Amino acid sequence: MTETAEVVRAKDLTGWDVVDRAGEKVGTVADVLLGRDGCVHFLDVEYGFPRKQHVLLPQSRLEWGERRFIADPWTKAQIEALPPYDPAGPLDAPRLAEMERAFPWAYAGDAAEWRRPAADSRIVPLSQAKDFKLASGAPDLRGWNVFGADGERIGTVQQMLVDPAALQVRYLDVDVYPDLFLLKDDRHVLVPVERVDIKDRANDVWVTNLSAAEVARLPAYTGGAVTPAMERAVEERFTPSP
Repeated sequence: MTETAEVVRAKDLTGWDVVDRAGEKVGTVADVLLGRDGCVHFLDVEYGFPRKQHVLLPQSRLEWGERRFIADPWTKAQIEALPPYDPAGPLDAPRLAEMERAFPWAYAGDAAEWRRPAADSRIVPLSQAKDFKLASGAPDLRGWNVFGADGERIGTVQQMLVDPAALQVRYLDVDVYPDLFLLKDDRHVLVPVERVDIKDRANDVWVTNLSAAEVARLPAYTGGAVTPAMERAVEERFTPSP
């Protein structure tokens, strides 16, 4: 097969390299996934050694190269942060919906908006905020248990995100228990600190107006500075409907 062909067989694509926007190899194409419409929707990309892992990349957002695909919008780290794909399991409607909801920057229709750089973002993990210190007497919430408004346990606080310029803690990075969602990723979400009650004696954090299941439906946070799209999405979820 030549790279100039306009129509190719799916099996001819397996084994092609997938590289990120910097040209670094991410993995290889293990399979091609078609939808009920007969069109190719995803490429199953295999990476990692010695333990192989799989992720799905939307075919429509990949560029063809010389026997390779270029994942131009993403870095290798971003691709590896996507939820693992189990080729032996069904990719049914609920899982597809969760992929779009939890990882909109890769799978949603407005993915381009989500990929806008966070270079001007003021909100970063506490560990990356130079010279930022918690106010005297303020509790360090890392490791504390988190509960929803319904009393169900959500997970634990992994990190605190701060606005160094405003000298404020803005979000809690919550490591969510996997039984609250379908995909098998290590899911983290952001919860605004003004939307929680802190129980110092028990080292607990209670989300005030969302249940555990609703918190688990927030977009996944994969680290680094908080993008404008993430801020808007989180605020919308916590804003009661009129």
